[in-house]
Amino acid sequence: MSDAEKWYLEALRILRLVLGEGHEAVAGVCGSLGEVYSSQGRLEEAVRMYKLVLRVFRSASEGDSAMVAAGLCELGTALYRQGLYDRAMKKLEEGYEMFRRLHGDDHEHVARLLNSMSLVLQAQGRVAES
Repeated sequence: MSDAEKWYLEALRILRLVLGEGHEAVAGVCGSLGEVYSSQGRLEEAVRMYKLVLRVFRSASEGDSAMVAAGLCELGTALYRQGLYDRAMKKLEEGYEMFRRLHGDDHEHVARLLNSMSLVLQAQGRVAES
């Protein structure tokens, strides 16, 4: 276990105790822990963290939210890295549509999601569509 993981887990324990499971600070630490797991190739654990992040941010927001859209992107990327392309594409498309509604077509986040969706299509052998 890396030092970063230990510290995030301890922070998560404290925040859950003090603020409760559904607090946005808990979601923030879970997102950071998901990044650690993802960088270590521990993708199932990363997916679990990103799902928790999404659950918290979805319950905290009404309608579209940049935090939900970013969470969808992170989850989609982790699913893509696991080779779960259909599930990844679904999350990436959902994040893409949300970012478009929030920021319009010509925005950095929209472009990043388009790139991620193209990578999924290429991985599926659907190069002409990408």
